[in-house]
Amino acid sequence: MDLTRIRLEYVVTWPNHAGLFVARKKGWYQQADLDVDISWDGFDRGTPAQLAAKGEFQFASIRLGELLETRHSDHPFVAVATFNQNQLGGVITLKEKGISRFRDLEGKTVSIPPVKRLIQMVIEAVEKDGGDFSKVKVMDPGVFEPDIRAVEKGKYDAIFNVLGWEAYQGSKPFSEVVQLSFDEVEVTPHHAYFLCVEESYLRSHEDQVRAFLAATSRGYDFARDNQAETVDILASTMCASEEDVLEASLKFMAPSWHAPSRRWGEMDAEIVRSYTTWMSEHGFTTASLADVEGAYTNDYLPEK
Repeated sequence: MDLTRIRLEYVVTWPNHAGLFVARKKGWYQQADLDVDISWDGFDRGTPAQLAAKGEFQFASIRLGELLETRHSDHPFVAVATFNQNQLGGVITLKEKGISRFRDLEGKTVSIPPVKRLIQMVIEAVEKDGGDFSKVKVMDPGVFEPDIRAVEKGKYDAIFNVLGWEAYQGSKPFSEVVQLSFDEVEVTPHHAYFLCVEESYLRSHEDQVRAFLAATSRGYDFARDNQAETVDILASTMCASEEDVLEASLKFMAPSWHAPSRRWGEMDAEIVRSYTTWMSEHGFTTASLADVEGAYTNDYLPEK
């Protein structure tokens, strides 16, 4: 079997990666003659794209901005699927904080990572909802990424982080958690993460890429439709999480894998182009709309 390695985008694995682990556990990668190694870590040695460019990985989970910027490098990448057809970032809080929509952040202390792109998203969401962002008390969490526990402790009134995961890490009942998605106010709709390969690898290993995507798609279909068994499969890898956390997170994530296209992995041209334009206009990427051409393809996904 061919050793096929994928580097994930996050420092820990979480239920958004469920389809990968299901496909491996069920033997679907093995049936495709693929020995799949799933890896995650920090970025001290490089980003997933940088490590894949060095030949350490065949697949890498990459955000759109970095993907497009590789198109001008010696190692251009191509997205062959998206993990999520909508965005996962948002604002997380508790009902007791009196925040039920973005404009309610006025007068509140909100943790937002020191990334201009993320701050701009909150600015647009608050103002589009009729609020005044200048009245929001923004706190810089530094290198840390606070989850709902920081709200429970009173450090912040709300946090910017990944919906459906950091929201469930606390001690309060999940019913007390409030999650505000930017999609609710139509701010920066985009695909959350892209499954990418180096262009040269794609040209020389088309059959392997198709086989990997077919097995992975099957894994995500199963994870969506069989969530109880999927939690059991994830348990050995994600044993540091409580079972109810995995259940809640999986239930939250699953719709984003297939909707609205009804096929896992499918990328939407208009969403890719509009988010690229937004990032470029605000100076959050050196890429331009012209770089979208050739940067992604749905051609290697299994048919619906």
